This record gives sequence, C-alpha cells and structure tokens, in this order.
Amino acid sequence: MIFDDIGSFPLPEGITREWVNANLNTKEYAEMVKRAFLMKVNAGVDVPTYPQFRDMNEMFLDLIKNPKYQEDVYVIRREYARIREVEAILEMDVKAMRVCITGPFELYYKEFGPVIYDDALEKIGISISRFIENLDSDVVKCVSLDEPSLGTNPELQPTKEQIQLAYEKIDFPGDVQIHLHSPLFYTEVLDVEQINVIGIESARDEKAMDFVDREDLESYDKYLRVGVGRSDIDGIIAEYNSKHGVNVWGDSEGMMRAIDEVESPERIRSRIERAIKLFEDRLKYIGPDCGLFSFPSQEHAVRILENINRAREML
Repeated sequence: MIFDDIGSFPLPEGITREWVNANLNTKEYAEMVKRAFLMKVNAGVDVPTYPQFRDMNEMFLDLIKNPKYQEDVYVIRREYARIREVEAILEMDVKAMRVCITGPFELYYKEFGPVIYDDALEKIGISISRFIENLDSDVVKCVSLDEPSLGTNPELQPTKEQIQLAYEKIDFPGDVQIHLHSPLFYTEVLDVEQINVIGIESARDEKAMDFVDREDLESYDKYLRVGVGRSDIDGIIAEYNSKHGVNVWGDSEGMMRAIDEVESPERIRSRIERAIKLFEDRLKYIGPDCGLFSFPSQEHAVRILENINRAREML
C-alpha cells in the first residue's frame, strides 16, 4: 500500500488566498509551498501531493482561458500548461510526488453547467492532457484527476462516449487516479484505459467500500485508492464535543485531542484492515478521504497524516 494525500492543505497563519494569488510567482510563495510539502513528507506520506493552496478550478481555468496562452479556445499551448507549485517543489531533491489536477468534467461543469457539448469537453480534455505531458515522470509517480461532481451531482450525467472523450488524450507512464467523492460512479470509468486507479472516500462512511466489487477491479485490471482517514474536520470536532459535553473550537490543544481520539491510529487501522480484507491485492493507495484545507492549522492537518502513518505501521 502506498500512502498519499489528496492535496489541499491549510494556509500558514496570517496568509490568505488573496495573498497567494498576488504572490504566486514570488520566492516567498515557493518557499511556503516547499515547507508544506516537507511537512507531508515528515508525516510519513510516501507520495505527497503538492500543497494545493489555490481554488482547484480557478488555478487551471485561469490559464486555460487566458488568450495569451491559447492555441484555440479552451486549448492551452503546451508550454504554458504548468503548475507553479509543482515547479517550486522540483527545485528540491524530491524522490516522489503526486500531482492533483482538476478533472475535465469538473472544469466543464464550472464553466458551462450540466449540458455537455462534446467539442468544448474535448478541448478541456486536451488542455488537461497537456498539463500531464509536462510532468517529470521520474519524480511524479501518480497523477490524480479530481472529479467531485461525478456521481454526486445528479445534473451531470455524461454518456459513456463523453467519458471516453474527456480522458482519451491522457498519456502518462505512472499511475493515473480518478478521485471520486461517491463510489456510485466507479463502474462508469472501468472502461477508461487511461485510468488505472479509482479513488473512493470511505473514512467518514465505511459502507462506501461495500459499493465496490473486487471482481470488477480484477476484470478491468484496475486498482483502488481508499480513504481511510476522515477529512471532515467539522464532523470530527462535533463528534468530540458531543461525546464530552465541551466546545473545543478555537482551542488548538483541544482540537488536537479531538483528532487523536476520533481519528486515532487504532480506528484508522481498522478501516485499513477492512479494505485489505475486501480488496486484497487490488488495494494500492490509502490516505485521507479528501483535502485538508478546512483544518484549523497546518499542524492539525499534519496530525491526521501522522495518525494514518501510525495506523499503517500497526498492521
């Protein structure tokens, strides 16, 4: 099992997204990205994702829609399809990295809504493929396409042909994940050859594992990424408050105790053991359910990563 994370991460205290957008190309921002990446490494993450401090849609659409960077409408020229955070991290001696890229359906839905026009979807798919083509596959071991609306938004109902169209240009020698926020959609991407790892969230609701059939994964030669650590910090704190009759919001030490109790290594280990029992050799990645941007601080986000690593060591 490979331990990864989804990507988003809390900003340092006193830093806002407005500051990030205004200082994207500065040395100060590059150093901030590197420090956060090393926090993930030191927490035990095998293949950390670059810290995604920016809006997941805007950071790609702003480049794709910029006329200065376009080969065609919604088609970015390859030389401009680069992720600032990835380039900053590659300035260090990095052994392994995971790169999260907002998926073509999520970007399409953000731009156009639920009615899918094939030509526009195809162009966005081409642009996404160019971000992937520019990655250094010696360091980037895994690319993940984040598609939170697939399977959760009833308005978004692509056909099988449109699913193929969105991903057919992707060419990457390492693992290509799709991060689904609902397991219900996983059967729709089994036919997509470009994707070999399907990611589901199951820490908050372990029954999500029951929707995935190991025989499907074997038949289509797919692997699974299972969320084994909760990322819903509001729910974690609420559960702790309710159990103890307290309110630890705003209390840094109290919130850390809540994470350690509600998401203890022992509880996380039980989820990993269940996933191993269900999926055996088809289980390839584990990590938090989703991104950790909503955590109250970077230190609190690191703690959930540390607890996942301890849980793995207890197996």
